[in-house]
Amino acid sequence: MNVLAIDTATEVLGIALSTGGERRVTTVRIGLKHSETLLPWIKLLIEDSGIQLDDLQLIVCSLGPGSFTGLRIGLATAKGLAAGSPCPLIGIPGLDALAFRYRSFRGVVIALSDARRNVVYAALYRQGERISDYLHIPLTRLALDLQEFDNLLLTGSEAEVLARIIAEEQSREGVTLDKGLPFTDPESLLEIGKELFERKGNIQYNLEPLYLRKSEAEIKLYGEALNLE
Repeated sequence: MNVLAIDTATEVLGIALSTGGERRVTTVRIGLKHSETLLPWIKLLIEDSGIQLDDLQLIVCSLGPGSFTGLRIGLATAKGLAAGSPCPLIGIPGLDALAFRYRSFRGVVIALSDARRNVVYAALYRQGERISDYLHIPLTRLALDLQEFDNLLLTGSEAEVLARIIAEEQSREGVTLDKGLPFTDPESLLEIGKELFERKGNIQYNLEPLYLRKSEAEIKLYGEALNLE
């Protein structure tokens, strides 16, 4: 099955392409240049695979949480690629993708990404199932909330920071750190989308960004009081 996965939620662009038995994955730190680089990278991966855009059978796009502009660029591109064909488009939260590799872990997996100002986007998972809301939460508060769990695995770009806070403020064992500290995992994003499509077929999937806070413009205009947590 020819599947393309796109993640533009962070400063690291993530793209994965599966064609039959082959899989191509690229992650590139590009800052705020998603609009300039996303389509060229997609074109490069598709040309390298020997297929055409019309050969895609599924597109998977990260819904965030993350950069407001990045998410809009990714979703707009994915919708544009799917618009001229019957190719289905599925939206998947990026935190789900970060946790996916550890779905067999016997404990609680915490996936984290940077929301700035010592605040993170986070979600908790057990055996591949999400057991919390998608959170927009200060790191220190998250560390306190995790005291009730014995066996933790931390993954994502802010995992090391959280592990350091836990080590400094709590005397405890049973905390495992994913030292890869991924910003994005487009390969897992692709796999989740593919499994969902194969299980449920061509149904109407959620294609709205996962916003957990107000935009920077709204915060500057109305103040921090309207920030969602």
